[in-house]
Amino acid sequence: MRRSTIGLLVLGLGLAAAPVHAQDSAPARPRAEELRRRVRERLAERVREQLDLTDDQMRQLRGTVGKFGLRRRDMEARQRTVRGALAEQLRPGVAASRDSVARLTEELMGLRVRYAESFRDEQAELSRYLDPVQRARLLVLRDRLLERGKAYRGRRPFMERRAPPE
Repeated sequence: MRRSTIGLLVLGLGLAAAPVHAQDSAPARPRAEELRRRVRERLAERVREQLDLTDDQMRQLRGTVGKFGLRRRDMEARQRTVRGALAEQLRPGVAASRDSVARLTEELMGLRVRYAESFRDEQAELSRYLDPVQRARLLVLRDRLLERGKAYRGRRPFMERRAPPE
């Protein structure tokens, strides 16, 4: 599963922590943005109900998920850039610079480690205001949402799939 999809889904669980920016000014964008807003609202209500959150816990959850989601989206963007540069170095018929490949590979590995660590750090912050059962339920909800997104993307015709926003 692409990390950008994970980021998008985490953003959805961000419970409307931050507005989604339109990618272009096409007439269909307001409808798509409205649909995204409604999905975020429904997700937020489902999370609130299933975790039995107080208003204060919900406010804190929005902040935590939004903050860590933003960090991960930044890392995802950098990973795409690094992978693109690495692919450029490794093109067939082009002599790759060993120094550049080594530097890019190290950077990519570092980004992957920081990405994983961000989930651990997020869990630590969540533990300040959610009990272990609530945190586990949140993990299960996220996993289910990720699987549904993966299944949905797999059903869409190839030509309808769009690259994630950068």
